Amino acid sequence: MSKSPFSLERSCIKTLSAVEAERNRSNQHEFNGVIALKNLFGLEKFKQDAYFSIRGEPVNCIKPITWYDAREDHSTRTEHRLYFSGNIVMDNAQEGDNIVIGFDKNNKINIILIKRSNSEYKGPISNWE
Repeated sequence: MSKSPFSLERSCIKTLSAVEAERNRSNQHEFNGVIALKNLFGLEKFKQDAYFSIRGEPVNCIKPITWYDAREDHSTRTEHRLYFSGNIVMDNAQEGDNIVIGFDKNNKINIILIKRSNSEYKGPISNWE
């Protein structure tokens, strides 16, 4: 269970919108590649396993993620996205929950869902920080 302190070398956090969290609102499994995510991942495409977990709950999994430019064939516009496979952690996400994405000390990507009911919930964060 994820209750012990965690430390990420580089990370960002935001509050999930309905479109990002709820499958009945959207079938997308991705986050827009805003500046905070570009600063975290750079601009090069990659595919890698990520460790997904729900803070304070015994729910976790390892699933692939892909960082890519959805407009790579367009020379003047970029549109980076972080795609993730459907998984048990994100199936538990709801509008208003916090999501933290970052690298641990072993340079592994962690995606941590912090439910609104968790004492570590940071409140509404409308943009990635």
